[in-house]
Formats: sequence, structure tokens, C-alpha cells
Amino acid sequence: MRISSSTLYEVGVFSINDQLTKLVKTQQQIALGRRILTPEDDPAGASLALENEKALGVVNQYVDNIARARSALGFEETVLTSTTRVLQDARQLVVSAGNPTLSSANLATLATTLRSHYDELLSQANSKDGQGGYLFAGHKSATQPFTQTTGAGVYAGDQGQLKIQINASRQLAVSDSGQDVFNPGVTGSDIFATIETFITALNSGSITASDLTTALTQIDTAANNVLRVRASIGSRLNELDAAEGANLDAVLQYESTLSNIRDLDYTRAITNLTRQQTGLEAAQKSFVAVQGLSLFNFIS
Repeated sequence: MRISSSTLYEVGVFSINDQLTKLVKTQQQIALGRRILTPEDDPAGASLALENEKALGVVNQYVDNIARARSALGFEETVLTSTTRVLQDARQLVVSAGNPTLSSANLATLATTLRSHYDELLSQANSKDGQGGYLFAGHKSATQPFTQTTGAGVYAGDQGQLKIQINASRQLAVSDSGQDVFNPGVTGSDIFATIETFITALNSGSITASDLTTALTQIDTAANNVLRVRASIGSRLNELDAAEGANLDAVLQYESTLSNIRDLDYTRAITNLTRQQTGLEAAQKSFVAVQGLSLFNFIS
């Protein structure tokens, strides 16, 4: 069979290119630490890796959501801790106002102090979160929830709770409405109106037993309601901890699966690289040797 010089040349070039292609691919795999560079390398593996990447992305989003939820609830807890303190201070002031030896001037001084508690409570009820939205406005986070009208705290928000997805089946409330926290709809439960009414009584210079009883009862009701909400926040924070643990376990599982599918076996890759380098050198030497042959090499 007669083989032309051009055929020998093409075969030699093909062999060199084939060895070089394999060598370059192995070098890329080593550089990236990946066995699968394109879907053609392992169609089934690439498809499975894509599915796991999508699932991992979803779970990582849940982890991020939990961090945001924890921050939001932590901020609300901080505000309500201050609210509890203000209500305790207000209660103490009401108790002290029951001292029968106090003069009208003394009562007026207490009224001024209680007014500062009122203003602080109203400020807390209109607190903003880290994004500038009103914390206790429900879904209407751009609307100031409480305004002062004839002493009462008029609520302009709604009764909704902002929620965030923390796993595939659970949305957790990360806020509480001002209606639920400061004025839960029970008769006589408007804490702003309660304090305003007692301030008026103090400024009148005369405090009755009924004034004291009513104010103390309603302040205690408000304080207990705030404690109820704080307990709910604590429960939700505990739930976040549990959900975070489960999500992080899932992240580790998906990452392990992805590593097994697409990550490179470096020992095997280095062995392949060495073999391919040897093969390329052999192909190059063979090509040079064949190209140097001529009929005159056989004439003596």
C-alpha cells in the first residue's frame, strides 16, 4: 500500500494536536480544580451538578433570610426592652403620685416627668428599622404608625406582620403590628390615652384613688402585653436557630455532593498530565523523524 507524504504529514499533525488538546484540558482541570469543565465531559454528572447547585442556592438564600430575620427580631426586642423600662418608670411615677403629702406643685412636676415618658413611648412606637421602614406599622412600613390626637395614640398602620421564608415550608413573622403591641384592642388598653389621662389628673392638682387604680391597672396591662410580644420574639428566635442548623446541614450535604460530582482527583490528574506530556513529546519526535525521511536515505 502506497502512503503519500501528505498523508504522513496529516497523520503526524493530527497526532500532535490530539495529544496537545488532551494536555491543555488536563492543565485547565488542574488550574480550576474541576473534573467537569463542560457538559460534554460528563453529561449525567453535569446535569446532577446543576440540580445540586440550584438546590444549594435556594438553601443559601434561606440562610441569608434567617440572618435578616434574626437582625429584625433582635432590633424589635431591643426597642421593646426599652418600652418595658419606660412603662416601669411610668408605673413607679403613678405609685409615687399616690402620696397624700404631695402638693399641687409636686404633682405638676410629676406630670412633666410623665410627659417625657409619654413622648419616649410614642417615639419607640414609631421606631424605624435598619432600612428606614417603621417597625410597628405592619405592612404599611412607609407610614408613621402612631400620631398623637387629644392624648390618644391614633394608629395608622395595619395589623399585618412582615414574614420571611426560612425553609421550603415555613414563613416566619419578623415584625409585630403597633396595634398588637401598644393597643391590642381591649377596652381601656390604649396606653397613650391612659398616660395622657393621668397627666391631666396630675395637672389638676388632685389625684383620686380611682385615678391611681385605673392608671396602674392599664399600665400593668400594657406592660404585660409587651412582655407577651417579647416572649413571642424569643420563641421565633429559637425557631430561627433550629431552622438555621437544619439549613446549614443541608448546605454541607449539597456541597459534599457537588464536590464528589465535579471536583478533580489531583493525583490522577497529575498522572494523566505526565503521561500526556510524554505522549506529546513522542508524537513530536515521531513527526520530525518521519518528515526527515527521503528516498535518498535508502540509496547507498
